[in-house]
Amino acid sequence: MNQKTLLDRSDASRFIAFPFSKPDGRDAKTKSSRWSKVSSESSSSPTNDPDFSALPFDILTKIAAPFNFPNLLAASLVCRSWGDALRALREAMVLLRQGKQFKHGRGGVGRNLEKALVSFLKGAARGSTLAMVDAGLIYWERGQKEEAIALYQKAAALGDAAGQCNLGISYLHAQPQNHKEAVKWLHQASVGGHVRAQYQLALCLHQGLGKTWMMGFILLVTVVYQARWYLKAAEGGYVRAMYNASLCYTFGEGLSHCRRQARKWMKRAADRGHGKAQFEHGLALFSEGELLKAIVYLELATRSGETAATHVKNAILQQLSATSRDRALLLTDNWRALPSSR
Repeated sequence: MNQKTLLDRSDASRFIAFPFSKPDGRDAKTKSSRWSKVSSESSSSPTNDPDFSALPFDILTKIAAPFNFPNLLAASLVCRSWGDALRALREAMVLLRQGKQFKHGRGGVGRNLEKALVSFLKGAARGSTLAMVDAGLIYWERGQKEEAIALYQKAAALGDAAGQCNLGISYLHAQPQNHKEAVKWLHQASVGGHVRAQYQLALCLHQGLGKTWMMGFILLVTVVYQARWYLKAAEGGYVRAMYNASLCYTFGEGLSHCRRQARKWMKRAADRGHGKAQFEHGLALFSEGELLKAIVYLELATRSGETAATHVKNAILQQLSATSRDRALLLTDNWRALPSSR
């Protein structure tokens, strides 16, 4: 597995970056609330039922801009006034779905990025931040970075976590780079529960890119803060964060040195297809005498492009019988990665 980096770094760096966040599989959770009635038996005045229609339409549409279809439909059914106010966003959901069909060639239509972009832009014009992010992704892939950033900015300002994450990464790619704004938006998305943003924020802090934003923090606090976000993203299922959390536990960087936790997160990353984690987990198994299991992980690492794993694997194979070698290769061929966020 090739591990691509976002920023130029020394090959000696142990930490890995990641690409843009896609709006599919939203990380931010939408919370709902219930209205309550206040009544008095001793009073002849009418009950103080909430007036759902009193919320201004422009405020309502801004609140609902990041909603997915189920949440948008639920909000539309609150009252007739809300249904009318959110009509444009419901239309945006139809356009968003059409855009995804054209983008991925699904639903009986051929893949057509131009038509996908048109649909996304129409959805964005109706206020959907999901459509803004999708349109921004296509613009970015085309090299039209200014157009992409403009859409990410609109989505981010409306509270869209994927938009905030992509905006933060965009500032890292800008000329010149704007580290302060990048970390600011990545932090907002991270607090909102976006695991990719949590990983990228930790990576930025590890590289010292958040010094301007984290005014007054000493180095030790920064290290602890970065490790916290690696661990948070790992717990959210982000495979690269699992690997880096393992390194933090291994070297005691921001987390208390703990071999058991280090092994746990390294294995989780390995089981989800992380090549470097497969190599290191294979080495750990070899050191414990688990030769058959070691071969499986080292072979997986080799297939992921970790050339150093090949030499260790070949040395172990010489210690195994022909039956054990065949068994190990069969287990490798039947291996499937566990699901992860990335």
